[in-house]
Amino acid sequence: MKGIILIQPKTGTFDMLGARLPLGLLSIAAMPYQRGYQVTIIDQRVEANWQQRLETALRNNPLCVGITCMTGKQIHHALEAATIVRKHSNAPLVWGGVHTTIIPDQSLENPYVDIIVLREGDLTFMELVEALDKKEPLTSVPGIYYKHDGKIIKNQERGFIKNLDELPELPYELVNVDAYASLHIEGKSLDFVSSRGCPFKCSFCYNNYFNKRTWRAFSGKETVKRLKHFVEKFKVKTVYFQDDNFFTDLNRIKEILQGIIDEKLDINWGTLGLRVDTAIRIDDELFELMVKSGCINVDIGAESGSRRILEMVDKQITVEDLLAVNKKIAKYPFIVKYTFIVGFPTETKQEMFSTIQTCLQLVRENKNAYTPVFVYTPYPGTPMYDFALQNGFIPPKSLEEWGYFGTTDWYFNFKSWLNTKQANQLKSIEFTSLFSNKNIKYKINKPLTNLLFNLYHPIAKFRFKNHFHAAPLDSMLFRKFFSNKL
Repeated sequence: MKGIILIQPKTGTFDMLGARLPLGLLSIAAMPYQRGYQVTIIDQRVEANWQQRLETALRNNPLCVGITCMTGKQIHHALEAATIVRKHSNAPLVWGGVHTTIIPDQSLENPYVDIIVLREGDLTFMELVEALDKKEPLTSVPGIYYKHDGKIIKNQERGFIKNLDELPELPYELVNVDAYASLHIEGKSLDFVSSRGCPFKCSFCYNNYFNKRTWRAFSGKETVKRLKHFVEKFKVKTVYFQDDNFFTDLNRIKEILQGIIDEKLDINWGTLGLRVDTAIRIDDELFELMVKSGCINVDIGAESGSRRILEMVDKQITVEDLLAVNKKIAKYPFIVKYTFIVGFPTETKQEMFSTIQTCLQLVRENKNAYTPVFVYTPYPGTPMYDFALQNGFIPPKSLEEWGYFGTTDWYFNFKSWLNTKQANQLKSIEFTSLFSNKNIKYKINKPLTNLLFNLYHPIAKFRFKNHFHAAPLDSMLFRKFFSNKL
């Protein structure tokens, strides 16, 4: 069988915290690999010699080279890889992921983009590989856009996979699993996905467009089966469920957690996906089951301490709900990371202060609460993106320009509703929120990092608590120092 190359570009800021398993690439690799195609996964984040590996793999004349990509700095690293591919091979460059799905036409204008796989790529990529292998026209492959004779061809959309249990298990053997871990956890910690999408409609979230608010999951029984195989094969100590909304079906969650206990999986676990309105419905029995099965942390999207902002972003919760949930959870030992956002268009200074006061209250009332604050970014494909455009945001005009967006200081490169002073103050809030709270119980296995945290903590706490961001030299120096790494 012929070969396929799949590339995971560097992400930027988050790479410094430890690279996560390339679960998206492993998902689309599963079917071709199962059917005998030679699949090579190259990960820029963990492979210092990735360029050499890529050039070597290209000598085998692959059927195609796939690149996954999010909006932001990752685009630059993806284009760097695509340039190497084009220099050494005529293999089609197939892009997938959030950014090219949401902005396909503009992306295809780039000479290093030949084909785009839209949304969920498991079936689409498999059919594309077979069409390329048999030299068949691409018109029969739903779920792709591509260039042909200088024109953009848009094939019909593909529906979402309904029964995830039918998908093959991920071929983890295609990557060096030992290269992936979290910075702050003792023992091997790896990521796992048990569901896709989210049924809610937060107006700043990519799920509105990318997953069309659909939620699909592996059954509880199948999740436990795959999790057991994963944990035992790689001797995993901590599992992070990277689901967009892990707790959508509480009966399924009970089955999974009871399965972890029954199978005697000696693990800790955490998850991104718990909503405030879901946590309200969780009873003591389920919370206790979470603890018994090894839960060490959950992330809850709190977003704002302002009622108006919560309504504007369609969060469907109230500040009162949030505070009630925090008190409810406070008696349990796991860490709760409440994530907040500031800098929305039309947000007032008082509304921003309300968010900070809510953060401080959560920490006072729960010794295990942690409240990082992030600056709002108007990602394309979200309802809030249109609102940002109405408030003065001028978006990038090419794939390359989008590479300066996202996790970097995009507002310094593009016109928005923020002036330079406001942007610097928001970045100071974001920066100090990460260091202002010592309640966090994550164990960072780097002595120097711990020392720096302890030294800076009193300054960060003072700034964050007292809204002192008039001269944010600390956050500015940090961004300048790490600018070449972002």
